[in-house]
Amino acid sequence: MELEASSSVWTRWFWLFALTHVIVWSLMPILTAANAPLDTIEMIYWGNQWQWGYYKHPPLPAWLAAGTSGWLSDPAWASYIVAQACILACLWAVWEVVRDRNKPWIALAAAALLEACAFYNFTTIELNNNMVRRAMTALTVVFLYWAITKGRLAYWAAAGAFVALGLLSKYDHGMLVLSLVVFAAIHPQVRGLWKTPGPYVLIGVSLLLFAPHVWWMVENDFITLKYIQDRTHTEPNAWNHLIMPAKFLGEQLGAIAGILIGSMALLGFFWKWRSNLSDEDRLARDYLLAVVVGPLSIAVIASLATGGMIRSMLGAPIWIFLPALLVMCFERRRQDPLTCGRLAIGCACLSIVFATVVGARNTYGTAMREKYLRVDYPGSQLADQVQLRWQLVADAGQPPTIAGSWWPAGNASVYAGRPVDVYPECDPRFAPWIDETNIRAHGGVIVWENPDDQPTHIEGWLSRFPTAIVQQPIEIRHVKAPEMAPLKIGIAVIPPSHVGTEGKPPEIATSPGPRTLESK
Repeated sequence: MELEASSSVWTRWFWLFALTHVIVWSLMPILTAANAPLDTIEMIYWGNQWQWGYYKHPPLPAWLAAGTSGWLSDPAWASYIVAQACILACLWAVWEVVRDRNKPWIALAAAALLEACAFYNFTTIELNNNMVRRAMTALTVVFLYWAITKGRLAYWAAAGAFVALGLLSKYDHGMLVLSLVVFAAIHPQVRGLWKTPGPYVLIGVSLLLFAPHVWWMVENDFITLKYIQDRTHTEPNAWNHLIMPAKFLGEQLGAIAGILIGSMALLGFFWKWRSNLSDEDRLARDYLLAVVVGPLSIAVIASLATGGMIRSMLGAPIWIFLPALLVMCFERRRQDPLTCGRLAIGCACLSIVFATVVGARNTYGTAMREKYLRVDYPGSQLADQVQLRWQLVADAGQPPTIAGSWWPAGNASVYAGRPVDVYPECDPRFAPWIDETNIRAHGGVIVWENPDDQPTHIEGWLSRFPTAIVQQPIEIRHVKAPEMAPLKIGIAVIPPSHVGTEGKPPEIATSPGPRTLESK
Protein backbone atom coordinates (compact mmCIF):
# COMPACT_ATOMS: atom_id res chain seq x y z
CA MET A 1 0.00 0.00 0.00
CA GLU A 2 2.85 2.34 0.85
CA LEU A 3 4.51 1.59 -2.50
CA GLU A 4 1.27 2.36 -4.38
CA ALA A 5 0.91 5.65 -2.51
CA SER A 6 4.50 6.55 -3.34
CA SER A 7 3.93 5.73 -7.00
CA SER A 8 0.81 7.87 -7.06
CA VAL A 9 2.72 10.83 -5.62
CA TRP A 10 5.45 10.55 -8.24
CA THR A 11 2.87 10.22 -10.99
CA ARG A 12 1.40 13.54 -9.89
CA TRP A 13 4.90 15.07 -9.89
CA PHE A 14 5.46 13.82 -13.42
CA TRP A 15 2.24 15.36 -14.68
CA LEU A 16 3.00 18.62 -12.91
CA PHE A 17 6.39 18.68 -14.63
CA ALA A 18 5.01 17.76 -18.07
CA LEU A 19 2.08 20.18 -17.97
CA THR A 20 4.38 22.96 -16.78
CA HIS A 21 6.41 22.43 -19.95
CA VAL A 22 3.27 22.56 -22.10
CA ILE A 23 1.97 25.74 -20.42
CA VAL A 24 5.31 27.61 -20.47
CA TRP A 25 6.19 26.77 -24.07
CA SER A 26 2.64 27.40 -25.31
CA LEU A 27 2.18 30.73 -23.57
CA MET A 28 5.62 32.04 -24.49
CA PRO A 29 4.95 32.34 -28.26
CA ILE A 30 1.33 33.31 -27.70
CA LEU A 31 2.52 36.29 -25.62
CA THR A 32 5.66 37.23 -27.58
CA ALA A 33 5.25 36.15 -31.23
CA ALA A 34 3.25 38.55 -33.37
CA ASN A 35 3.09 36.13 -36.30
CA ALA A 36 3.01 32.40 -36.92
CA PRO A 37 6.42 30.82 -37.64
CA LEU A 38 7.49 29.93 -41.16
CA ASP A 39 6.57 26.24 -41.19
CA THR A 40 3.26 26.81 -39.42
CA ILE A 41 2.13 29.25 -42.12
CA GLU A 42 2.91 26.63 -44.75
CA MET A 43 1.21 23.86 -42.78
CA ILE A 44 -2.03 25.84 -42.38
CA TYR A 45 -2.47 26.83 -46.01
CA TRP A 46 -1.55 23.33 -47.16
CA GLY A 47 -3.95 21.73 -44.72
CA ASN A 48 -6.85 23.92 -45.81
CA GLN A 49 -6.86 21.85 -49.02
CA TRP A 50 -7.21 18.50 -47.15
CA GLN A 51 -5.07 16.58 -49.62
CA TRP A 52 -3.48 13.15 -49.03
CA GLY A 53 -0.08 14.71 -49.56
CA TYR A 54 1.77 17.91 -50.46
CA TYR A 55 4.77 18.48 -52.64
CA LYS A 56 7.23 18.44 -49.73
CA HIS A 57 5.74 16.09 -47.17
CA PRO A 58 2.96 13.69 -46.17
CA PRO A 59 -0.27 15.29 -44.91
CA LEU A 60 -0.82 14.66 -41.18
CA PRO A 61 0.90 17.79 -39.73
CA ALA A 62 -0.85 20.04 -42.26
CA TRP A 63 -4.20 18.51 -41.34
CA LEU A 64 -3.51 19.15 -37.65
CA ALA A 65 -2.44 22.75 -38.29
CA ALA A 66 -5.41 23.61 -40.49
CA GLY A 67 -7.89 21.69 -38.37
CA THR A 68 -6.98 23.63 -35.23
CA SER A 69 -6.22 27.06 -36.74
CA GLY A 70 -9.76 28.32 -36.16
CA TRP A 71 -10.03 27.27 -32.52
CA LEU A 72 -8.68 30.51 -31.03
CA SER A 73 -8.71 34.16 -32.07
CA ASP A 74 -5.25 33.95 -33.65
CA PRO A 75 -4.71 31.14 -36.19
CA ALA A 76 -1.24 30.40 -34.78
CA TRP A 77 -2.17 30.02 -31.12
CA ALA A 78 -3.67 26.54 -31.36
CA SER A 79 -0.61 25.39 -33.33
CA TYR A 80 1.63 26.31 -30.40
CA ILE A 81 -0.48 24.16 -28.09
CA VAL A 82 -0.57 21.24 -30.52
CA ALA A 83 3.22 21.44 -30.92
CA GLN A 84 3.65 21.17 -27.16
CA ALA A 85 1.16 18.30 -27.05
CA CYS A 86 3.65 16.50 -29.31
CA ILE A 87 6.39 17.09 -26.74
CA LEU A 88 4.02 15.96 -23.99
CA ALA A 89 3.66 12.66 -25.86
CA CYS A 90 7.46 12.29 -25.84
CA LEU A 91 7.75 13.02 -22.11
CA TRP A 92 4.92 10.61 -21.32
CA ALA A 93 6.39 7.82 -23.46
CA VAL A 94 9.78 8.06 -21.71
CA TRP A 95 8.04 8.10 -18.32
CA GLU A 96 6.00 4.98 -19.15
CA VAL A 97 8.84 2.91 -20.60
CA VAL A 98 11.29 3.70 -17.79
CA ARG A 99 8.68 3.29 -15.04
CA ASP A 100 7.92 -0.22 -16.29
CA ARG A 101 11.33 -1.46 -15.10
CA ASN A 102 12.37 1.18 -12.56
CA LYS A 103 11.22 3.24 -9.62
CA PRO A 104 8.90 6.11 -10.60
CA TRP A 105 11.35 8.80 -9.47
CA ILE A 106 13.94 7.42 -11.90
CA ALA A 107 11.31 7.58 -14.65
CA LEU A 108 10.63 11.21 -13.74
CA ALA A 109 14.34 12.05 -13.92
CA ALA A 110 14.69 10.32 -17.32
CA ALA A 111 11.73 12.21 -18.78
CA ALA A 112 12.98 15.49 -17.31
CA LEU A 113 16.37 15.06 -18.99
CA LEU A 114 14.70 15.61 -22.36
CA GLU A 115 14.42 19.28 -21.39
CA ALA A 116 18.22 19.48 -21.59
CA CYS A 117 18.18 18.52 -25.29
CA ALA A 118 18.06 21.30 -27.87
CA PHE A 119 15.46 19.36 -29.85
CA TYR A 120 12.99 19.60 -26.96
CA ASN A 121 13.14 23.28 -26.06
CA PHE A 122 14.28 25.85 -28.65
CA THR A 123 12.98 23.91 -31.65
CA THR A 124 9.51 23.06 -30.33
CA ILE A 125 7.58 26.20 -31.25
CA GLU A 126 6.73 25.42 -34.86
CA LEU A 127 4.05 22.86 -35.66
CA ASN A 128 5.55 21.04 -38.60
CA ASN A 129 6.39 17.56 -39.88
CA ASN A 130 9.36 17.20 -37.55
CA MET A 131 7.27 17.99 -34.47
CA VAL A 132 4.45 15.58 -35.28
CA ARG A 133 6.92 12.88 -36.24
CA ARG A 134 8.50 13.14 -32.77
CA ALA A 135 5.15 12.43 -31.16
CA MET A 136 4.43 9.51 -33.49
CA THR A 137 7.88 8.06 -32.78
CA ALA A 138 7.26 8.23 -29.03
CA LEU A 139 3.82 6.65 -29.31
CA THR A 140 5.00 3.92 -31.70
CA VAL A 141 7.77 2.94 -29.32
CA VAL A 142 5.68 2.85 -26.14
CA PHE A 143 2.73 0.95 -27.65
CA LEU A 144 4.97 -1.57 -29.39
CA TYR A 145 6.84 -2.08 -26.11
CA TRP A 146 3.53 -2.82 -24.39
CA ALA A 147 2.51 -5.10 -27.27
CA ILE A 148 5.75 -7.11 -26.90
CA THR A 149 5.67 -7.30 -23.11
CA LYS A 150 1.91 -7.62 -22.50
CA GLY A 151 0.77 -9.33 -25.71
CA ARG A 152 -2.62 -7.63 -26.07
CA LEU A 153 -3.91 -7.26 -29.63
CA ALA A 154 -5.15 -3.75 -28.82
CA TYR A 155 -1.54 -2.67 -28.26
CA TRP A 156 -0.44 -4.27 -31.53
CA ALA A 157 -3.22 -2.44 -33.38
CA ALA A 158 -2.34 0.88 -31.71
CA ALA A 159 1.33 0.40 -32.60
CA GLY A 160 0.31 -0.22 -36.22
CA ALA A 161 -1.76 2.97 -36.22
CA PHE A 162 1.17 5.02 -34.93
CA VAL A 163 3.54 3.42 -37.45
CA ALA A 164 1.24 4.65 -40.22
CA LEU A 165 0.69 8.06 -38.63
CA GLY A 166 4.45 8.44 -38.26
CA LEU A 167 4.93 7.75 -41.96
CA LEU A 168 2.08 10.17 -42.70
CA SER A 169 4.07 12.76 -40.74
CA LYS A 170 7.47 12.25 -42.32
CA TYR A 171 9.03 9.43 -44.29
CA ASP A 172 12.13 9.17 -42.11
CA HIS A 173 9.87 7.42 -39.58
CA GLY A 174 10.73 4.46 -41.79
CA MET A 175 14.20 4.32 -40.19
CA LEU A 176 12.59 3.50 -36.85
CA VAL A 177 10.26 0.96 -38.48
CA LEU A 178 13.17 -0.79 -40.18
CA SER A 179 15.13 -0.89 -36.92
CA LEU A 180 12.20 -2.45 -35.08
CA VAL A 181 11.63 -5.03 -37.81
CA VAL A 182 15.27 -6.12 -37.59
CA PHE A 183 15.05 -6.20 -33.79
CA ALA A 184 11.92 -8.37 -33.89
CA ALA A 185 13.53 -10.70 -36.40
CA ILE A 186 16.77 -11.37 -34.52
CA HIS A 187 16.09 -10.91 -30.81
CA PRO A 188 15.69 -14.31 -29.13
CA GLN A 189 13.02 -13.08 -26.71
CA VAL A 190 10.90 -11.54 -29.49
CA ARG A 191 11.28 -13.85 -32.49
CA GLY A 192 8.59 -16.17 -31.24
CA LEU A 193 5.99 -13.42 -31.44
CA TRP A 194 5.92 -13.84 -35.22
CA LYS A 195 3.92 -17.03 -34.56
CA THR A 196 1.17 -14.97 -32.89
CA PRO A 197 -1.46 -12.72 -34.56
CA GLY A 198 -0.02 -9.51 -33.06
CA PRO A 199 2.62 -8.56 -35.65
CA TYR A 200 0.20 -9.19 -38.51
CA VAL A 201 -2.45 -7.02 -36.88
CA LEU A 202 0.19 -4.26 -36.69
CA ILE A 203 1.15 -4.70 -40.34
CA GLY A 204 -2.47 -4.78 -41.52
CA VAL A 205 -3.49 -1.65 -39.62
CA SER A 206 -0.44 0.33 -40.77
CA LEU A 207 -0.87 -0.66 -44.43
CA LEU A 208 -4.58 0.16 -44.36
CA LEU A 209 -3.96 3.66 -42.99
CA PHE A 210 -0.97 4.44 -45.19
CA ALA A 211 -2.43 3.10 -48.47
CA PRO A 212 -4.31 6.30 -49.47
CA HIS A 213 -1.08 8.28 -49.31
CA VAL A 214 0.69 5.69 -51.47
CA TRP A 215 -2.09 6.08 -54.02
CA TRP A 216 -1.63 9.88 -53.87
CA MET A 217 2.13 9.48 -54.41
CA VAL A 218 1.55 7.39 -57.53
CA GLU A 219 -1.00 9.90 -58.85
CA ASN A 220 1.45 12.78 -58.28
CA ASP A 221 4.54 11.16 -59.77
CA PHE A 222 6.24 10.64 -56.37
CA ILE A 223 6.79 14.38 -56.00
CA THR A 224 7.61 14.13 -52.28
CA LEU A 225 10.44 11.68 -52.93
CA LYS A 226 11.88 14.03 -55.55
CA TYR A 227 11.79 16.85 -53.01
CA ILE A 228 13.71 14.71 -50.52
CA GLN A 229 16.27 13.89 -53.20
CA ASP A 230 16.75 17.59 -53.95
CA ARG A 231 17.09 18.45 -50.23
CA THR A 232 19.76 15.83 -49.58
CA HIS A 233 21.66 16.25 -52.84
CA THR A 234 25.23 17.51 -52.66
CA GLU A 235 27.79 18.23 -55.35
CA PRO A 236 29.74 15.10 -56.33
CA ASN A 237 32.74 14.98 -54.03
CA ALA A 238 34.42 11.91 -52.57
CA TRP A 239 35.01 13.75 -49.28
CA ASN A 240 31.26 14.20 -48.80
CA HIS A 241 31.01 10.52 -47.92
CA LEU A 242 32.96 11.35 -44.77
CA ILE A 243 32.19 15.03 -44.23
CA MET A 244 28.40 14.76 -44.31
CA PRO A 245 28.01 11.97 -41.74
CA ALA A 246 30.72 13.52 -39.55
CA LYS A 247 28.94 16.87 -39.65
CA PHE A 248 25.65 15.23 -38.73
CA LEU A 249 27.19 13.34 -35.81
CA GLY A 250 28.86 16.54 -34.57
CA GLU A 251 25.53 18.40 -34.66
CA GLN A 252 23.83 15.56 -32.81
CA LEU A 253 26.50 15.51 -30.12
CA GLY A 254 25.97 19.21 -29.53
CA ALA A 255 22.21 18.72 -29.32
CA ILE A 256 22.37 15.91 -26.73
CA ALA A 257 25.25 17.31 -24.68
CA GLY A 258 22.81 18.55 -22.04
CA ILE A 259 21.35 15.06 -21.62
CA LEU A 260 24.80 13.51 -21.26
CA ILE A 261 25.88 16.10 -18.69
CA GLY A 262 22.64 15.87 -16.75
CA SER A 263 22.83 12.07 -16.66
CA MET A 264 25.94 12.34 -14.53
CA ALA A 265 23.67 13.19 -11.60
CA LEU A 266 22.46 9.59 -11.76
CA LEU A 267 25.36 7.71 -13.37
CA GLY A 268 28.38 9.53 -11.96
CA PHE A 269 31.36 10.76 -13.99
CA PHE A 270 32.55 7.29 -14.95
CA TRP A 271 29.79 5.13 -16.36
CA LYS A 272 29.75 1.38 -15.76
CA TRP A 273 27.82 -1.01 -18.00
CA ARG A 274 25.07 -2.97 -16.25
CA SER A 275 25.71 -6.70 -16.60
CA ASN A 276 23.49 -8.52 -14.10
CA LEU A 277 20.08 -7.93 -15.64
CA SER A 278 16.89 -9.92 -15.43
CA ASP A 279 15.38 -11.19 -18.67
CA GLU A 280 12.78 -8.43 -18.55
CA ASP A 281 15.41 -5.72 -18.00
CA ARG A 282 17.57 -7.13 -20.78
CA LEU A 283 14.62 -7.08 -23.18
CA ALA A 284 13.87 -3.44 -22.29
CA ARG A 285 17.53 -2.47 -22.70
CA ASP A 286 17.87 -4.23 -26.07
CA TYR A 287 14.62 -2.71 -27.30
CA LEU A 288 15.81 0.78 -26.42
CA LEU A 289 19.14 0.11 -28.13
CA ALA A 290 17.24 -0.76 -31.30
CA VAL A 291 15.09 2.37 -30.95
CA VAL A 292 18.04 4.76 -30.50
CA VAL A 293 21.07 3.17 -32.16
CA GLY A 294 19.17 1.59 -35.07
CA PRO A 295 17.84 4.78 -36.76
CA LEU A 296 21.10 6.61 -36.04
CA SER A 297 23.09 3.84 -37.73
CA ILE A 298 20.79 3.79 -40.74
CA ALA A 299 21.12 7.57 -41.23
CA VAL A 300 24.90 7.53 -40.92
CA ILE A 301 25.37 4.48 -43.18
CA ALA A 302 23.11 6.02 -45.84
CA SER A 303 25.15 9.22 -45.77
CA LEU A 304 28.43 7.28 -45.89
CA ALA A 305 27.18 5.35 -48.91
CA THR A 306 25.70 8.27 -50.87
CA GLY A 307 27.57 11.32 -49.61
CA GLY A 308 24.17 12.94 -49.12
CA MET A 309 23.43 15.66 -46.60
CA ILE A 310 21.57 14.72 -43.41
CA ARG A 311 19.57 17.58 -41.93
CA SER A 312 20.28 18.07 -38.25
CA MET A 313 16.59 17.94 -37.35
CA LEU A 314 16.41 14.37 -38.60
CA GLY A 315 18.12 13.40 -35.36
CA ALA A 316 15.41 14.86 -33.11
CA PRO A 317 13.20 11.74 -32.86
CA ILE A 318 16.24 9.50 -32.45
CA TRP A 319 17.07 10.91 -29.02
CA ILE A 320 13.64 10.75 -27.38
CA PHE A 321 14.56 7.58 -25.54
CA LEU A 322 18.24 8.36 -24.96
CA PRO A 323 17.69 9.11 -21.23
CA ALA A 324 15.74 5.86 -20.90
CA LEU A 325 18.53 3.97 -22.64
CA LEU A 326 21.19 5.45 -20.37
CA VAL A 327 19.43 4.46 -17.15
CA MET A 328 18.85 0.95 -18.50
CA CYS A 329 22.42 0.43 -19.79
CA PHE A 330 24.57 1.88 -17.00
CA GLU A 331 24.87 1.38 -13.28
CA ARG A 332 23.13 4.15 -11.35
CA ARG A 333 25.47 5.51 -8.71
CA ARG A 334 22.68 7.63 -7.23
CA GLN A 335 19.02 6.75 -7.60
CA ASP A 336 17.46 8.09 -4.44
CA PRO A 337 14.21 10.09 -4.73
CA LEU A 338 15.85 13.33 -3.55
CA THR A 339 18.50 13.30 -6.29
CA CYS A 340 15.95 12.48 -8.98
CA GLY A 341 13.58 15.17 -7.74
CA ARG A 342 16.33 17.79 -7.72
CA LEU A 343 17.33 16.78 -11.25
CA ALA A 344 13.74 17.20 -12.47
CA ILE A 345 13.46 20.62 -10.81
CA GLY A 346 16.76 21.69 -12.36
CA CYS A 347 15.61 20.60 -15.81
CA ALA A 348 12.32 22.46 -15.37
CA CYS A 349 14.17 25.64 -14.40
CA LEU A 350 16.48 25.23 -17.39
CA SER A 351 13.47 24.94 -19.67
CA ILE A 352 11.96 28.13 -18.23
CA VAL A 353 15.25 29.96 -18.81
CA PHE A 354 15.32 28.77 -22.43
CA ALA A 355 11.72 29.88 -22.91
CA THR A 356 12.57 33.31 -21.49
CA VAL A 357 15.49 33.66 -23.92
CA VAL A 358 13.30 32.73 -26.90
CA GLY A 359 10.58 35.10 -25.72
CA ALA A 360 13.10 37.95 -25.45
CA ARG A 361 14.31 37.20 -28.97
CA ASN A 362 10.73 37.31 -30.26
CA THR A 363 10.09 40.62 -28.50
CA TYR A 364 13.29 42.52 -29.28
CA GLY A 365 14.86 40.63 -32.18
CA THR A 366 13.44 42.72 -35.02
CA ALA A 367 14.54 46.02 -33.46
CA MET A 368 18.01 44.70 -32.62
CA ARG A 369 18.65 43.15 -36.05
CA GLU A 370 16.73 45.83 -37.98
CA LYS A 371 15.31 43.00 -40.01
CA TYR A 372 11.99 41.22 -39.63
CA LEU A 373 11.97 37.98 -37.68
CA ARG A 374 9.50 35.53 -39.16
CA VAL A 375 7.56 35.55 -35.88
CA ASP A 376 7.43 39.35 -36.01
CA TYR A 377 6.13 39.58 -39.56
CA PRO A 378 3.00 41.73 -40.09
CA GLY A 379 0.90 38.89 -41.47
CA SER A 380 -2.42 40.20 -40.14
CA GLN A 381 -1.80 43.72 -41.42
CA LEU A 382 -0.72 42.37 -44.79
CA ALA A 383 -3.92 40.32 -45.03
CA ASP A 384 -5.97 43.45 -44.31
CA GLN A 385 -4.18 45.39 -47.04
CA VAL A 386 -4.54 42.57 -49.58
CA GLN A 387 -8.25 42.36 -48.84
CA LEU A 388 -8.64 46.14 -49.16
CA ARG A 389 -6.91 46.21 -52.55
CA TRP A 390 -9.05 43.32 -53.74
CA GLN A 391 -12.29 44.97 -52.60
CA LEU A 392 -11.48 48.19 -54.45
CA VAL A 393 -11.22 46.23 -57.69
CA ALA A 394 -13.70 43.39 -57.33
CA ASP A 395 -16.31 44.79 -54.92
CA ALA A 396 -16.16 41.44 -53.11
CA GLY A 397 -15.13 40.27 -49.65
CA GLN A 398 -11.96 38.23 -50.10
CA PRO A 399 -9.90 37.10 -53.07
CA PRO A 400 -10.49 33.43 -53.93
CA THR A 401 -6.76 32.87 -54.59
CA ILE A 402 -3.54 34.58 -53.50
CA ALA A 403 -0.60 33.76 -55.77
CA GLY A 404 3.06 34.70 -55.90
CA SER A 405 5.88 34.60 -53.34
CA TRP A 406 4.80 31.91 -50.92
CA TRP A 407 5.68 33.68 -47.67
CA PRO A 408 3.58 36.87 -48.10
CA ALA A 409 0.91 34.90 -49.97
CA GLY A 410 0.72 32.34 -47.18
CA ASN A 411 0.48 35.03 -44.49
CA ALA A 412 -2.23 36.90 -46.39
CA SER A 413 -4.19 33.64 -46.62
CA VAL A 414 -3.71 32.40 -43.05
CA TYR A 415 -4.63 35.78 -41.52
CA ALA A 416 -7.62 36.34 -43.79
CA GLY A 417 -11.09 36.01 -42.31
CA ARG A 418 -11.57 32.60 -43.94
CA PRO A 419 -9.23 30.15 -45.72
CA VAL A 420 -8.00 31.46 -49.07
CA ASP A 421 -6.31 29.26 -51.67
CA VAL A 422 -2.57 29.88 -52.05
CA TYR A 423 -0.75 29.43 -55.35
CA PRO A 424 2.92 29.48 -54.22
CA GLU A 425 5.40 30.84 -56.75
CA CYS A 426 2.62 30.50 -59.36
CA ASP A 427 3.94 26.98 -59.85
CA PRO A 428 1.42 24.16 -60.44
CA ARG A 429 3.88 21.62 -58.99
CA PHE A 430 3.47 23.22 -55.56
CA ALA A 431 -0.35 23.45 -55.67
CA PRO A 432 -1.77 20.95 -58.18
CA TRP A 433 -5.30 21.76 -56.95
CA ILE A 434 -5.04 25.27 -58.46
CA ASP A 435 -6.41 25.85 -61.97
CA GLU A 436 -5.19 29.09 -63.56
CA THR A 437 -8.31 29.17 -65.73
CA ASN A 438 -10.36 29.59 -62.56
CA ILE A 439 -8.11 32.45 -61.43
CA ARG A 440 -8.68 34.26 -64.72
CA ALA A 441 -12.43 33.71 -64.40
CA HIS A 442 -12.92 34.44 -60.69
CA GLY A 443 -9.99 36.73 -60.03
CA GLY A 444 -7.26 36.76 -57.44
CA VAL A 445 -4.22 38.60 -56.12
CA ILE A 446 -0.51 38.25 -56.87
CA VAL A 447 1.98 39.38 -54.21
CA TRP A 448 5.76 39.39 -54.22
CA GLU A 449 8.70 40.50 -52.12
CA ASN A 450 11.27 43.22 -52.91
CA PRO A 451 9.13 45.22 -55.36
CA ASP A 452 11.82 47.93 -55.60
CA ASP A 453 14.15 45.39 -57.21
CA GLN A 454 11.59 43.75 -59.44
CA PRO A 455 12.75 40.15 -60.07
CA THR A 456 12.45 39.05 -63.68
CA HIS A 457 10.18 36.12 -62.88
CA ILE A 458 7.46 38.54 -61.72
CA GLU A 459 6.95 39.61 -65.32
CA GLY A 460 6.42 35.96 -66.18
CA TRP A 461 3.77 35.63 -63.52
CA LEU A 462 1.95 38.77 -64.68
CA SER A 463 2.10 37.75 -68.34
CA ARG A 464 0.02 34.66 -67.54
CA PHE A 465 -2.73 36.90 -66.16
CA PRO A 466 -3.01 39.76 -68.69
CA THR A 467 -5.89 41.50 -66.87
CA ALA A 468 -3.84 41.91 -63.69
CA ILE A 469 -3.69 45.47 -62.39
CA VAL A 470 -0.29 46.26 -60.88
CA GLN A 471 -0.67 48.61 -57.93
CA GLN A 472 1.62 50.63 -55.75
CA PRO A 473 3.40 48.35 -53.25
CA ILE A 474 1.89 47.75 -49.84
CA GLU A 475 3.97 49.45 -47.13
CA ILE A 476 3.87 48.54 -43.44
CA ARG A 477 6.05 50.21 -40.82
CA HIS A 478 7.01 48.36 -37.63
CA VAL A 479 6.14 50.13 -34.38
CA LYS A 480 9.01 48.47 -32.44
CA ALA A 481 11.57 49.61 -35.01
CA PRO A 482 10.18 52.85 -36.53
CA GLU A 483 13.60 53.83 -37.89
CA MET A 484 13.65 50.69 -39.99
CA ALA A 485 12.52 50.98 -43.60
CA PRO A 486 8.91 49.89 -44.03
CA LEU A 487 8.17 46.42 -45.32
CA LYS A 488 7.22 46.60 -49.00
CA ILE A 489 5.18 43.96 -50.79
CA GLY A 490 4.39 44.19 -54.48
CA ILE A 491 0.79 43.52 -55.43
CA ALA A 492 -1.31 43.04 -58.55
CA VAL A 493 -5.06 42.40 -58.53
CA ILE A 494 -6.65 40.13 -61.12
CA PRO A 495 -10.28 41.24 -61.40
CA PRO A 496 -13.00 38.63 -61.97
CA SER A 497 -13.89 38.29 -65.63
CA HIS A 498 -17.36 39.77 -65.11
CA VAL A 499 -15.88 42.95 -63.54
CA GLY A 500 -13.28 43.97 -66.12
CA THR A 501 -10.87 46.87 -65.64
CA GLU A 502 -12.53 49.76 -67.44
CA GLY A 503 -14.10 52.55 -65.46
CA LYS A 504 -12.45 51.65 -62.18
CA PRO A 505 -11.68 54.58 -59.86
CA PRO A 506 -8.04 55.71 -60.00
CA GLU A 507 -7.46 55.00 -56.30
CA ILE A 508 -7.18 51.28 -57.00
CA ALA A 509 -3.77 51.94 -58.47
CA THR A 510 -2.47 53.92 -55.54
CA SER A 511 -1.29 52.83 -52.15
CA PRO A 512 -3.51 53.67 -49.15
CA GLY A 513 -0.25 54.65 -47.46
CA PRO A 514 2.09 53.10 -44.93
CA ARG A 515 0.49 51.47 -41.94
CA THR A 516 1.99 50.94 -38.52
CA LEU A 517 2.36 47.39 -37.26
CA GLU A 518 0.96 47.13 -33.75
CA SER A 519 2.91 44.06 -32.72
CA LYS A 520 3.04 42.19 -29.45
